[in-house]
Amino acid sequence: MSKNQLSAINTQEFENVFTQKELEVVVNSIAKGATNEELALFIQICKQNNLNPFKNHIYFIKYGNQMSIQVSVEGIQYLAQQREDYKGVTVQLVHENDDFEIGVDPETQELKIEKHTIKIPRGKVAASYAIAKREGYPDKVVVIEADEVEHLRTKSGSQWKTYYNDMFKKHALKRALKLQFGIDVDDATGAQEDSVDPYQPRERKDITPDSFDEPGPGEMVDEEDQLKEAWDGINQKVKQSSLDKKIVTDLVKENFNKKPADLTLSQVTGLSKLVDLRINEASKKAEAIEMEFDFKEGQLD
Repeated sequence: MSKNQLSAINTQEFENVFTQKELEVVVNSIAKGATNEELALFIQICKQNNLNPFKNHIYFIKYGNQMSIQVSVEGIQYLAQQREDYKGVTVQLVHENDDFEIGVDPETQELKIEKHTIKIPRGKVAASYAIAKREGYPDKVVVIEADEVEHLRTKSGSQWKTYYNDMFKKHALKRALKLQFGIDVDDATGAQEDSVDPYQPRERKDITPDSFDEPGPGEMVDEEDQLKEAWDGINQKVKQSSLDKKIVTDLVKENFNKKPADLTLSQVTGLSKLVDLRINEASKKAEAIEMEFDFKEGQLD
């Protein structure tokens, strides 16, 4: 463990949050590159909201000298489930052949699902909806039409392209939970919607892709947007290089053992760095070949 990382942190203060071993993993992997103040802030947020980074509730992301703290969709659902008035949430996709009707409750003026029956074949996805239930409150219904997220599905490198149905449902889920329970916290204490993937106990790489907009100090951003930017950056790098497009899939398989669409933001930024390394290797190899050719040319002269 780096003494510099922990020198300004009273580890006893966080002993009810992480064990000493867990704290070492947080310092050296999950929040790698964090300053003392950033690390203390991250741990404090975990403590105050009872969020566990080892269960993918919350992420620490470092962009150069700036950081962002992000809470996943699962983290938001976890926060909602801890409430005594949480009564569940329903998420569904609506297909073009389904019978689907939406109404407005005359008393609460809230949206309500009047009818949803399924017909086979179902046809293309037309919408997604989520219903968040809370004791003592009207149900909060969020309905999102496919046209509203088309820009996410068609954007290059987006997870939406491969896992459209799952991403669409998560999108509706997070909106409904935030709307019903007001799950939103400021920079010092809180949560914001994101998508997540399982934590992998591996070394994280601190990189700063040029295509990313750096958030302000302690700012929490939407990981969905950051993921899209990260994948766009990777695809652009590969397109402009001499690398085969298959290299990205191979790197994901070798280093993360999961599908590209399942990568977290931290893993995608790490992947971007790996792509940079491969591009540099290919460039050096090309230069070496060119130098060898020039040398032989000189010998022939």
